[in-house]
Amino acid sequence: MKSELNPERPSTDSLVSRDLPELTTAEFLARLGRMNIQIQAHDEHLAVNAPTGVLDEQLRAELKRRKVDLLTWLDAAKKIPPNSLLVPMKRAGRIPMTASQQGMWLIDHFDPGNVAYNIPEAFLFHASLDLEILQRSVDLLIARHEILRTSFHEEDGDLYQEIATEAHTEVGFTDLRSLAEAEVVSRCRALIREHAQQSFDLRRAPLVRVHIFRGTPERDVLFINIHHIIADLQALFILREELMTCYKAFAAKMTPDLPGLSLHFADYALWADQQLREGLMDNQLQYWKDKLAGLPPFLDLPTSGAYPENRSAGGAKVALVIPAPVRSSLTRIGRDCGATPFMTFLAAFAVLMARFSGQHDFCIGSPVTQRTRVETQRMIGLFMNLVAFRVQIDPQHSFRDIVQQVRRAALEAYEHRDVPFQTLVRALRFNRRSPRTPIFQVMFGFAPVSVADPTYWQFDSDPGTARYDLSLLLNESADGSIYGYLEYRTDIFKEAEIAVLSGQFLDLLQELADNPDLSGIAKPPADEVKAAVAESELPPAAPPTAPRSTLFGRISNVFSANPNKQKR
Repeated sequence: MKSELNPERPSTDSLVSRDLPELTTAEFLARLGRMNIQIQAHDEHLAVNAPTGVLDEQLRAELKRRKVDLLTWLDAAKKIPPNSLLVPMKRAGRIPMTASQQGMWLIDHFDPGNVAYNIPEAFLFHASLDLEILQRSVDLLIARHEILRTSFHEEDGDLYQEIATEAHTEVGFTDLRSLAEAEVVSRCRALIREHAQQSFDLRRAPLVRVHIFRGTPERDVLFINIHHIIADLQALFILREELMTCYKAFAAKMTPDLPGLSLHFADYALWADQQLREGLMDNQLQYWKDKLAGLPPFLDLPTSGAYPENRSAGGAKVALVIPAPVRSSLTRIGRDCGATPFMTFLAAFAVLMARFSGQHDFCIGSPVTQRTRVETQRMIGLFMNLVAFRVQIDPQHSFRDIVQQVRRAALEAYEHRDVPFQTLVRALRFNRRSPRTPIFQVMFGFAPVSVADPTYWQFDSDPGTARYDLSLLLNESADGSIYGYLEYRTDIFKEAEIAVLSGQFLDLLQELADNPDLSGIAKPPADEVKAAVAESELPPAAPPTAPRSTLFGRISNVFSANPNKQKR
């Protein structure tokens, strides 16, 4: 049984699931990389190097099924022109920021103290962590990874990153054991929010903080806060895995067994700068100029008041759950159109935005990984770009029509994903002083079923920020449902409005699942939302309560006085 203060252990899903075929080859290799599985091609054969016990029968079958694609991908990587090879670079002079880093530096420069690009993560451990061993582990990782010793600077208009010879962050500790059990959860959550909202000074490394909150003798919450300018999602996986590898080894009085690092993020930054300077992305840039020609200046979402002249980072979320039958029906419809679940639910979100705004030509943004090379799979750093999916919906389009259009747009975007978003913004001459984000104002994220780690639970570390006007973030679950939330800026939307919009999205998904061939699916006006808000007095939306371990989900059940209850 699961009590309020005693979460059930998450189930450990196999890496190979019914959803894995939807992953691209690069994404599949990225997952293997997170499991320390290395793949090489030798004479039409795959050579697999994996830790003991990781390569089970299901994974062997999946590797066999993907053999042709993997060999093709690895063979293509060997044929990369010499000037495109990612190799250790000479460090003669300043190391430039990547375009993605420049964008985050500019946000911080013009809005000092902005915490929208903090990435706070907190995890519940069914154990008491040793502060000294954890500090030793953190120190080793900071010494091991250059990016964790990197700071960011500007001089005479030149943006660059600087690697310190050494850096140190003190692991913090807060003891909550004196509080009553009923107070521990709320106090811990409040402190995590407080820590998550502490800004970083990008000029001072390291841009990562670690803290332990102890609620009971056998329950610790490990809090990690890192700035996005040095990390992406996979970097967090790597950091977390290596931190635990070090901790376990030091606790056993052994030397941590970590893979060697032949490359660091600075090598990638120098390489990316070289690619831009040599014009190797000019063709991709021209594609985006053509693709976005004539795009309306922004998606005009209906707000209760005038659009604010000054951006605020304040944000909130309304949770939602897409039932398994609806997910299954829509996935099947997408598969019939040759679309992945990502494309299918992106199309559904596009329909919602068309209804909400009354516009039928707009862009939806989404993050894409730039870890397309084997060399980047184990590197901590920011290997992320933003792409724009332009949607042009005819009033008579059916949902199948929209799915097929989104599929084409997504495939084209993936082929031209290498142009840094900041480079594109400069090339298209968007007004940087506008309070609206350039090219797109709404964001979509979709994560497939992930492997649950039975060691710890992810704990609520939401910093209360929003980077875009509206974002839909979805995460498939092993139970067949999809969990997620609508994240919104609190200076332009009210919770009641987004709660109604969330409900209408769920109704829309059911409608699309039942009638995918119905024409004019995006016709209903945005007034529906405003009318619904005027008539409703909705309480704050409650988060989904089903136990899960997800990318976007957070676990609110934390401590228990009885550690023996943790096992079912």
